[in-house]
Amino acid sequence: MIEEIIQRAIDLHVHVGPEIIPRKYTAQSLAEAERGNLAGAVLKNHFYPTAAMFDEKQVEGIELYGSVVLNNAVGGMNPEAVYAASLVSRRPLIVWLPTINAAQFLRTNRYEIAPEWVEDKSLKLKSAGETRPVEVTRNGRLLPETKTVIEMIAQVKGVLATGHIAAGESIQVARYARSLNVSVIVTHPIYQHIGMTVTQQKALAELGCFMEQSYSMYSMDGIVITEIAEQIKAVGPQSVVLTSDVGQPFSPSPSDALASFVKLLMAEGITVPELETMLLKNPALILRK
Repeated sequence: MIEEIIQRAIDLHVHVGPEIIPRKYTAQSLAEAERGNLAGAVLKNHFYPTAAMFDEKQVEGIELYGSVVLNNAVGGMNPEAVYAASLVSRRPLIVWLPTINAAQFLRTNRYEIAPEWVEDKSLKLKSAGETRPVEVTRNGRLLPETKTVIEMIAQVKGVLATGHIAAGESIQVARYARSLNVSVIVTHPIYQHIGMTVTQQKALAELGCFMEQSYSMYSMDGIVITEIAEQIKAVGPQSVVLTSDVGQPFSPSPSDALASFVKLLMAEGITVPELETMLLKNPALILRK
């Protein structure tokens, strides 16, 4: 039963290369590895838009979705980066707000930009203190460029993911995005650099946003599975999506990661219908399938 559910699922968060940070897959090799194991995947890259990384004719049998992450490499909060990526994306484009360059992430990160992923110390990555933060708010208000980016996402009928911005910023962003009928994924709110409360998650769910709970938070960040399950139960599966957030060289495949995640959550009392809601129904709603 678990295998059949995973085979029908679209994983909304899979990292691919080529990238400055080493990755396990390219778009092409991911498609070859996961064809028949997953229905689809959203491809993420912290530096480069993934919408132009694959030719759909070469990845038949699995649905790949492109994205762009609004870090410094694409000009930060740059609506033209969103527009350009949308032009080569036949399916809905996923737009992550800043991740490794988010002001919140840099404030809470004392290490290299990608400490948990990089073993190769020869990589010339800037430290958090050397990196220009990408801001989405200032003095408690959305910046004009943030509003312009959200408006562009609405124009191209894309999906907004909140990235690694602060919890309070996510609420402001979500309110504006939902006022424009933009689908919103709240990126792994349990992440240590975000630390969103359940109360905040419930408020976002009331706006029609979806909380993302990722296998990587358990496998890499060491968050106990009971805590993840408790958040799912508190917010409600109708407002949650499950993702792998894998693609690191040492990680399992997305389908294997999701299968492990499902087994762990079932042991915590999450039911099969609830899993189907989070893995099948909700991603389909987000991607307008």
